[in-house]
Amino acid sequence: MSRRPTLNHVAISMDPAILDERGRAEVLAFYGDVFGWTEGDNTGEPGNPLILYTGAFGQFVYLLPADPPLTAPPLDHFGLQVETLDDMHMIVGRAKDHAARDDRVRVIDIHSRTTHGPTHDYTLTSAYIGFVLPLMIELQQLEQIVR
Repeated sequence: MSRRPTLNHVAISMDPAILDERGRAEVLAFYGDVFGWTEGDNTGEPGNPLILYTGAFGQFVYLLPADPPLTAPPLDHFGLQVETLDDMHMIVGRAKDHAARDDRVRVIDIHSRTTHGPTHDYTLTSAYIGFVLPLMIELQQLEQIVR
């Protein structure tokens, strides 16, 4: 194998009521504004899924109407890595702006921890954001600290 497989997509079964015309517009508005995601072409896909392109080539979130939909405990999530702390603060700030207007938005604010290793330490900074999907999104930023 020339290289390890990389993450391509996350598929989540959703309550069909959330993916009706109004719900799709709300999902697109939130995830578009907060994360910069755009709607993908679902031509030929059965079930009228909502495909959210993340902006990274070949990576997307696939939301499929289903009965029953996926249910998950409140902290179940998938993770995204951001390059800088400024990026994280901007994304979390946009999510908080939405939370001020919509009580369905969940934000677990930014926090950091340092892990000590044999050759270097690293600081992991993270935050969690959720809106109508059964899984939250954890943002992470990693910084290696060379001793």
